[in-house]
Amino acid sequence: MPNLPRQVTRFAAALLATAGAALAAAPSSAPGSRTFTPADKPPPPPPAPSPELVKEGTRVFRGACIGCHGEKGDGQGREGKLLPIPPRDFTVGQFISRSTPSGSLPLDADLFRSIRRGFRPEVGMPPFTFLTDREVWAAISYLKTFSDRWKSEEVPPPVEVPSPPPRTAQRVAEGAKAYKEIGCFQCHGETGRGDGPSAAALLYDNGKPVRTADFTRPQDFKVGSSEREIFRTLTVGMDGTPMPSFAESLTVDQRWNLVYFIKSLGEQK
Repeated sequence: MPNLPRQVTRFAAALLATAGAALAAAPSSAPGSRTFTPADKPPPPPPAPSPELVKEGTRVFRGACIGCHGEKGDGQGREGKLLPIPPRDFTVGQFISRSTPSGSLPLDADLFRSIRRGFRPEVGMPPFTFLTDREVWAAISYLKTFSDRWKSEEVPPPVEVPSPPPRTAQRVAEGAKAYKEIGCFQCHGETGRGDGPSAAALLYDNGKPVRTADFTRPQDFKVGSSEREIFRTLTVGMDGTPMPSFAESLTVDQRWNLVYFIKSLGEQK
């Protein structure tokens, strides 16, 4: 389906227009309800937890999220079934984009950033820039009702992302060496185009096929393509996918080397 990304983009645009109109018809009168903090800025403090916030989140979810994530939050929405990359199943409490250690729940700020920024076009998750900050927080409060993990587990502190060392040709070369030694090429390919020998067989935990990241297209990185974002992804992994955490298998220095090699793949002409 060569035009699938374009179709997904059109679908996302239609979803945004429909959801935006529906939500605009029921504006919140709570203090600060009309602020819109961009994804590249720290999110504002969340409202105090309350039944009213969950109720507002229900409205937001039904207006903007239910089509893909489904009424039960299990990723089985009518439109979501058409997407090549499955929508997140909130009932299992697994999240790909996190700043917390592998296997743990994300920070509320992680969820805020994901909703505000969206993901790459093939995912079908657009940036929800029309939602107010309060509406984003409300949606987060509601999506937490789908999994008991939010009741039984504590959210740990975020992993540390140290200041990056200077990028050098030697570091890029060491990163290329690590890329081969730890088997990144098996999934991402020798040249980082997502065409490794294992790529076609990769599956999400729910059994649906994975579309492996193409490192030559940094604009399509699912959880961010900055140096710090790539380092974080290598450190915490992507829960629910075959992408593991390299926090134990690679030193901090080795991870930075790998970051610089991955970045170099997207700079080649």
